[in-house]
Amino acid sequence: MIDAKPLDVADGMRRRRMHRIFEDRPVPAEVLGRMAWAAARAQQARSGVRHVVVVDDPVLLATARQVLPGFLNNAPAMLALCTDLDQAGATGGPRMVEHVSRLDSGAACAHLALMAQTLDLGVCTVTSWADEAVRALFGLPAHIRPDVTVAVGYVTKETASPAVRGFTSGLHHNAFGAAFEDGAR
Repeated sequence: MIDAKPLDVADGMRRRRMHRIFEDRPVPAEVLGRMAWAAARAQQARSGVRHVVVVDDPVLLATARQVLPGFLNNAPAMLALCTDLDQAGATGGPRMVEHVSRLDSGAACAHLALMAQTLDLGVCTVTSWADEAVRALFGLPAHIRPDVTVAVGYVTKETASPAVRGFTSGLHHNAFGAAFEDGAR
């Protein structure tokens, strides 16, 4: 059994970072399995649509750094979150293929970022690549669309990213342009 530390979800959201520098040590298969479990537990509009490819082969990861422009890190592992387009289309139609499945993959990324903190891991969500490059790299059939890849590894305190500053979201109340004042800030 893996020792996972408790995580206050609000604190985990506050501390969430994207990491590009990782320790030079592998992530055990059992820990990667726990990460895959977290991705699978995220929302899915239909069962059987999401596929997770767990990658820890150093040769594949080195190749990923060569062909995936956004994979700018030294992570010892990666999870590729993919959608079965045939299954998505058959169970939910075009909206499921083009919109819902991508939202569900985003939710899986959020689950991964939170689970990583309980396992003393860091993650970096990567979306800058060509689908065909990811398909070829991981042997994905044509009906499996890669939605996002997530670099995974141990982060040292010295290389941990600082808190993100300056990112804001517009908050509106009942209609766009009407300020939402909740008093929480």
